This record gives sequence, structure tokens and C-alpha cells, in this order.
Amino acid sequence: MITRADKIEALSRFGMFVGRDPWFAFLIGYLIGQVDRVNFLVDLKDAEIAIRLSVRQTAIWPHEPFKATVHGITMPNTYTLVRSISNEDTPICLSLDFDHAEETPWYQAVLLPDVTFVKDVEEAAQANSEMLWKEMDRTLDIYREAKNRLKDADPSRHKELYYYMALAEDQMKTLSRQMEELNKHMKRLSDREQEQQD
Repeated sequence: MITRADKIEALSRFGMFVGRDPWFAFLIGYLIGQVDRVNFLVDLKDAEIAIRLSVRQTAIWPHEPFKATVHGITMPNTYTLVRSISNEDTPICLSLDFDHAEETPWYQAVLLPDVTFVKDVEEAAQANSEMLWKEMDRTLDIYREAKNRLKDADPSRHKELYYYMALAEDQMKTLSRQMEELNKHMKRLSDREQEQQD
């Protein structure tokens, strides 16, 4: 399963390729903020919001660094694109073109074949929530197990068990932050949906 962390890593790494270009940096920053809506696709056909970014240096044919359509309308620049999509929850379908993309693990890890694989935003958020709960349960189990073993363990193992407990505590803090962020995102979706119904 593709996680939010995987997608943020892909966007951040691609962001390094575009350097200080303000238009690209603006778009990458926006996409990181909307990461639950972002889907990386091989084929953008039939995507309602389709963005193709290219920084390939070794291409034989000239390439467009930025190409985007929103509901079939071509966007002239990244600013117009962001203004056009910021008030909706439609999935953002993104294709990144850069040297050796086909062999780059962090990009291949997030890549989906086409738009039929894209979940809607609410479904994706729900799946992420379930994954975080499972990870929290697993981390709590590790913490409890280490704490229980501490009672009967040889003193020489105490340091190791305390280490696992501290690791589990750090992981729980990270997961709690991610869950809080996800809950805020889901509340925003719910509020926006309510506004549309009113």
C-alpha cells in the first residue's frame, strides 16, 4: 500500500530536481499540502486533474516542463492550476518525468498504472487511518511485551528492553501526530461537504 510518507518523499525528492524555480517550488509545496489527493500515474488518460512535470536532461526530443489540464481545460501555469483546483476534492493525478525515472525506487514505489487505480480522497484518508491504527496497535504490543519481560529479565538485558520501550514511545508520538493531522484533514473534508450540501 502506498503511504502518505511515500508520496511526500517522492514529491520532496522531485522538488530537489527543480531547484529554485519559483513556479515549480510553489506547485510542489501545494502538492505536499494536498498529499492525500495526489496520485502518481504512468498514464494520465481520463484523469480530471492531470499534471505532467518534466526535468529530464537527456531527452532526445524537446519536452514541456509543465503540462496540466483541469476537467479538460489546459492550464497556462502552476499558479492558475492551483487556483483552479484548490476548492475541490478531486484526486490530483501526477506524472513525473526525469532521468532514470523507470529505475528510481522512490518513484516506482508510488506509481500506479492509470486512473482506474485511483481512490477518492475520503477512501484514501480512511485507508490511511486504518493503517495508522494497526501500526499503533503493533507499537503498543512491542512496548507492553518489552515492559513485561523487564520484570523477569536478566539485568544484562535491561538496557536493551529499555531501548525498545523508548523506541516504541517515539514511534507512538510520531503515529499520534500523523493521526491528528489525518483527523484534521478528514474534518476539513467533512466540513466542506456539509457546506456544499447547505
